[in-house]
Amino acid sequence: MKKITALVVFVFLLAVSSLHAQQPVLKGNISDTAAKQNLEHALITLLRVKDSTLYKFGRANATGNFEIKNLMPGKYKVVVTAPGYADYGDDITVANQPVIDLGKIGLITKAHLLEDVVVRQQIAAIRLKGDTMEFRADSFKVRAGANIEEMLRTVPGFQVDKDGRITAYGQKIEKVLVDGEEFFGDDPTVATKNLDAAAVDKFQVFDKKSDQAAFTGVDDGKSQKTINFKLKEDRKHGYFGKLEAGAGPDDKWNNSLMMNAFKGKRKFSFYGIMSSTGKTGLGWDEMNQYGDGNSSIVMMDGNSAIMMGGGGDDLGAGQGIPKSWSAGINYSNKFNQDKQSLNGSYKYGKVTTEGGSATRSQSILPDTLFYNNQTTSNYSDRERNSINSSLDLMFDSSFSAKITVRGYKGTSRSRSLLNTEALNAFGGHVNEGNRISSSTADEQMLSTSLLLRKKFKKPGRTFSMNFDQRYTETNADGFLYAQNSYYDKSGAAFRRDTTDQEKINGRLDKTVGTRAVYTEPLTKSLTMEVSYGLSQSNTESKLLSYDKNGTGKYENLNKTYSNSYAYDILTNTGGMTLQYSGKKYQAWIGGNVSRADIKQTELIKDSVAKYTYKNFFPRANLTYKFNPNKRLTVNYNGSTRQPTIQQLQPVADNTNPLNVQIGNPNLRQEFNHNVFLSYYDFKVLKERSINISAGFNTTADAIRNSTVTDSIGRTRYQYVNIDGNYGYNGRIGYSQKVPKLWAMNFNASYYYSSSVSSSYINGLLNHAYYAAHNVSIGLYKYVDKKFDFNISHTFSYNMSHSSIRPDVNNNYWNMNTYAGFNVQLPGGFEISQNVSASLRETTAVFTTNNDVIYWNAYVAKKISKDKKSEIRFSAFDILDQNKGVNRTTSAITVTEVTTETLHRYFLLSLVWNFMKSGAGTAAASPGVVIAR
Repeated sequence: MKKITALVVFVFLLAVSSLHAQQPVLKGNISDTAAKQNLEHALITLLRVKDSTLYKFGRANATGNFEIKNLMPGKYKVVVTAPGYADYGDDITVANQPVIDLGKIGLITKAHLLEDVVVRQQIAAIRLKGDTMEFRADSFKVRAGANIEEMLRTVPGFQVDKDGRITAYGQKIEKVLVDGEEFFGDDPTVATKNLDAAAVDKFQVFDKKSDQAAFTGVDDGKSQKTINFKLKEDRKHGYFGKLEAGAGPDDKWNNSLMMNAFKGKRKFSFYGIMSSTGKTGLGWDEMNQYGDGNSSIVMMDGNSAIMMGGGGDDLGAGQGIPKSWSAGINYSNKFNQDKQSLNGSYKYGKVTTEGGSATRSQSILPDTLFYNNQTTSNYSDRERNSINSSLDLMFDSSFSAKITVRGYKGTSRSRSLLNTEALNAFGGHVNEGNRISSSTADEQMLSTSLLLRKKFKKPGRTFSMNFDQRYTETNADGFLYAQNSYYDKSGAAFRRDTTDQEKINGRLDKTVGTRAVYTEPLTKSLTMEVSYGLSQSNTESKLLSYDKNGTGKYENLNKTYSNSYAYDILTNTGGMTLQYSGKKYQAWIGGNVSRADIKQTELIKDSVAKYTYKNFFPRANLTYKFNPNKRLTVNYNGSTRQPTIQQLQPVADNTNPLNVQIGNPNLRQEFNHNVFLSYYDFKVLKERSINISAGFNTTADAIRNSTVTDSIGRTRYQYVNIDGNYGYNGRIGYSQKVPKLWAMNFNASYYYSSSVSSSYINGLLNHAYYAAHNVSIGLYKYVDKKFDFNISHTFSYNMSHSSIRPDVNNNYWNMNTYAGFNVQLPGGFEISQNVSASLRETTAVFTTNNDVIYWNAYVAKKISKDKKSEIRFSAFDILDQNKGVNRTTSAITVTEVTTETLHRYFLLSLVWNFMKSGAGTAAASPGVVIAR
């Protein structure tokens, strides 16, 4: 019996050995075609064609030979790479043959690639590397001299709006980096609008973790959607930049200079802008860039934050037509074998804005409707100096520190004139008035941060501690003059009132905090993090209104509209997180427990209220990786939001006497639950991607409005806590490179969102329902040195109604279409045109046709041998239809604002793209493959 068993085992092992022996082997030899030398250590990679995943890989030996054994039948892509050489690619089919011999494979150096080799694009334009989406910039062809923003418009799944705001796969980009570092601090459009797309090697989209989480490796739930542009190596030695000088009739001018001087790890950049055509150089949100006084943040723990909102001036640089002057310098370098690195920038900005707007709105009340019309003319002048710097110090391989300093100092002046009228449902006058307001303000801010990081001998065991401080002060002195008349049902004026006051406002925010984090690896795959945080926030708000005395001086304090208030919070927080990292799964679960001791003080009345919040903030995340290019992620996050001092301060704000806010010192914090799911699937070789996401959120004790509107159209509102607020959304996106004849990039997406917002209207509980459907498609094609075109279309349908008036709905559709093309002609001529069409459905309230077709074009002539300089004649808004229209819906109002914008104008410009490389011949793109 034993002999029979041994014989069976022997036969089985022999069969298995024979089976393996019959599995095919891939072999070949790698050499340098020019030097005729074998290439040792060249990397040979096999990718499955069906799903673009990595199958096997190997390396060439000292003689350049390689073998990859035991191949399974199927279709594969062979990719051969070696440092300094262009990539090689070929398709193979593995069947039952014992040996697949590729023979001699010759690689050519990148320096000689373009001289005598025909290349074709093969390596994927998009890759998923861990949690990072990486894009090869050269795969998205644009005209010579195009900036980064133009390139992003051609990337599937990306959208760039007229202000330069970037949306990637349905999520807004919050931060822009260049080579992993901030570029002129918090002004993202300096990079996207001024850097040459040809300078970018690749760019990455990812969730940038906090410095502390990046060090410990344990996610703390704090992240910013970030895009990082990596420059080509030849652009890191020497200098490059762009100069544009343009002028036209009617006081139109646009002049800018961007210069970058790089030498290895030292980078120096400068930019300057002078423009009367709307190019301000500001970031995506002018209120954050130019008057930051709207918010500060007090960190409670590694996950949640108390948002301490703030006021500030409502007149941003976007209201009207701006004239701007701005400049900045940025310097970064690494020293002492990269143990120390410095990044710093200084910026100066001045924006003068003059313009006007017209506002129409419908107010929905339980028993009636009001229609409000308003015209505004305004002027504002803002000026600011700001600094931004960070210093990284590595004392040894286990201990490091990072110091960050940010600050600004600025002034602003504004003046506005408003005329208003309110009509009843039958078109009769309810009230009308005019209002003049002016303000002069100064502001300053300084924030510092110190992060200490320590690694221990045991891998994964770390300790880090950060110290943060922020000081913000804003002071403003202004005047308000308002006259209002009120009408009865017969149309006769029965009442008039006048407000004539001086407004002296001031706000001071001081925040200090610290947080310590310790991580301990429990197993190879499981890590524990424990943390403790302590923070103190002190906010003072002074709102003083003075009426005229008998001598005409503003000296009588109006107690109804005056108050001085302090809001102090001391927070202790402890937390723990467990994180698991495996080949297929990555998960973490944890939470924080906090105690917030809050003190509210009315300084004039000397009254004090104290109370305590105890909170638990749960967090969880699960990621499943089907393969390197396909994954599913589910995330849950719980957080609180504290009421702002403006919502709490018990004083009436009569900046608009017809719409008065009253503070509510009894407001409670709200608690938010957020669940988010995302799915990504990339077919690398087919250049196809699918992305799906869905989210749900609900808020307990939501901070919402309680609004009371009387019979003559005056509204008073106060923030209160209300339950019954939730929302959900979903998105599916698809992009594909259409093969063969058209070879175009195609992308499409569908987005749906819906929400319920609760409020009180004239004492009745109202649930406002909102929903929106959004469908977009796009096509892009580029033919080198001939033409390119880009077409995209978005259709949206918006729906809203309220529970108190289900008979009134504000449903409407709008469409936005963009079409642009660029044609290169003989003799160095170039013609470019783009058309943006915005079509909006008229409604019962908005009967005016606000459709806009915005058509721009230019003709350019290259005037230098290297084709980097050109003279350009540009025409903007050729049809003279440009107007700024924005339609919004809230719980009881639907509003449409039309703002004054730049109309048809012309510019004659000199454009010079310059570059001098200190690294010799520019390297070819790493994203090309030599055809066999």
